[in-house]
Amino acid sequence: MTEKRSPLHTPLSRRQFLRFAGMAAGATLLAACSPATPDTTDPVDDPVDQPEAPVASEQVTISWWNAFSTPTCQEVFPQVIEAFETKYPNIKVEFEISGGPPGGGEYTEVLLARIAAGNPPETATIWSPPSQYGARGALTAMDAMMEGAELARPDQFYESVMKSCEWQGKTYGLPASAGAGCIFYNTTAFEERGISTKREDFPTTWREIKELSDELTVWEGDELKTAGFVPWTSGWLNPVWAQLNGGQFFDSGELKYKIDSDVNIEWLEYWLSYLDDQYQGDVERFNLFGQFGDVYPESAFAMGINTIDQSGSWACTDVELPFEWEIAKLPVGPNGTVSKTGYWPNWFVMPKGCPHPEEAFLLCEHFCTEGWVIWYKHVMDTPAWRGFPDGVITEKLSQVVGEVRAHDMHEFFAEYLNDAAEMWTSPIEDFANDTFASSVDEIMHKAKTPAVALAEAQALCQSRLDETLRQL
Repeated sequence: MTEKRSPLHTPLSRRQFLRFAGMAAGATLLAACSPATPDTTDPVDDPVDQPEAPVASEQVTISWWNAFSTPTCQEVFPQVIEAFETKYPNIKVEFEISGGPPGGGEYTEVLLARIAAGNPPETATIWSPPSQYGARGALTAMDAMMEGAELARPDQFYESVMKSCEWQGKTYGLPASAGAGCIFYNTTAFEERGISTKREDFPTTWREIKELSDELTVWEGDELKTAGFVPWTSGWLNPVWAQLNGGQFFDSGELKYKIDSDVNIEWLEYWLSYLDDQYQGDVERFNLFGQFGDVYPESAFAMGINTIDQSGSWACTDVELPFEWEIAKLPVGPNGTVSKTGYWPNWFVMPKGCPHPEEAFLLCEHFCTEGWVIWYKHVMDTPAWRGFPDGVITEKLSQVVGEVRAHDMHEFFAEYLNDAAEMWTSPIEDFANDTFASSVDEIMHKAKTPAVALAEAQALCQSRLDETLRQL
C-alpha cells in the first residue's frame, strides 16, 4: 500500500461529516456542546484568553488521534513523537497507529461523538479541512497561541494553505504537509517521438498542451494505443482548474459560490473538446482503456498508455515508474494569468474542549514544523511550513533520481506553493466537492451541457451554504 492511498492522504468519505452533522438538533453540530467538566474559558469563542505562556513544568499526558496505518507511518511517526517528548520532557503523548481511533470504529464519527460528549482527545489529524469543522464549533481556535509560538506563527505557513484552517477570522488547525499538484510526463515516450523533455519546454497554456496531447494520442481503428493528456480525471484539482482560467469555486471573503461563471463554463467546454477531438467522444468507452487520473501502479500512466497525467508531490517517492519521467506546472487557461497548484494537507487540530490546550498546541506545532522534517526525509510530502530548513530532501527521491535532481524537485514544489489556489475553505466543502464531481460526470457523459450542469451545481451549493450559515 502506498502512502498516498493510505489514510495519510485519502479523505474519509466526503459524506461522513455531513451525515454525522445530522446529530445536531437545530443550529450547529457541536457549537452547543461543552466539556463534561465546566471550563471557565471557551477555547473556540474566546481564543484571546487562551494562555500564551510556556507549558507548565508538571508532568502532563495528552492524546493524539490519527488514522495512519502504513509501515512507513508506523516506523516514522513514533520518531516524531520521541523528538517531541525529548524537547518537552514534561509532556507524554499517548497514541497508536492502527488505522482508526483507539478502541476502533469509524474515525470521524467516533471523534465527533467524543467532542460532543465532552471527552475529546487533545489533538487529532483530519483529512477534511479545519474550516468546515471550525465553522461548526468542533475545534479550538489557535490564534493567540500562534501569535506567541516559537515556530508556528501565522506568517510561517503558505498563505493559501493556511486559509484552509481559517473561518471568519479564526484559525482552527495547522497544516503539516501541502503536497502540491503538478503534471507528470513520460520523458521516454517524448524522446521516442522527438519531443523535448526539458521542463522549460513543456506547454504552459491550455492550447499548447492540447496540441501536444493530440500529437501523442494514437488510435488503431477503435483501439486506443496511447493517450496524450486526459485533464478531467483528478477531481481533487478541480478548484485549481477553475483558477487556471481566472475563475473560482468559492469566495471565502464574500461567502459566495461562483461555480457557474462564464470562465468555468469555458473550462468544462475545453475538457469536452478533448473527449470529442482526441478520444472519440464517448467517455464510458474511453474509460475501458485504462485507469486515468494518477500515476500509481496499474494506472494508464504507469502502464505506458497515458503519457501525461496529474498527481501530487508525494507520488515522486510513492511510485516506482518503469520509465524516465519529469514534472511540470499545470497549464494556464485563456483567461488565467499564472499557473496555479493545488495541495492536499494533513491537518492537525485541537478538538473543542480538549483538556490541555497549551500542551496540545505544542504537539500540533511540532508535527507541522520540526516534526515534519523527520517525516519528509521518508516521504516527499511538501511541507506547509515556510521555515523548513534548507538542504533537507527526501532520501528515497535522492536514491531514485540523484541528489541534484532531488533538490531541484524539492525547490520546484516549494516555489510552486507560492501560487497555490484557494481551496478547502468552505463550511460545506465536502458537499460542494461531491456536487461538482457529479456535475463533471454529467457533462463528460453528455447528459447535460456545461452551462446547465454548472448552474444546477451553483444553485445546490449556494442553497446549502446559505442554510448552513443561518445555523451557525
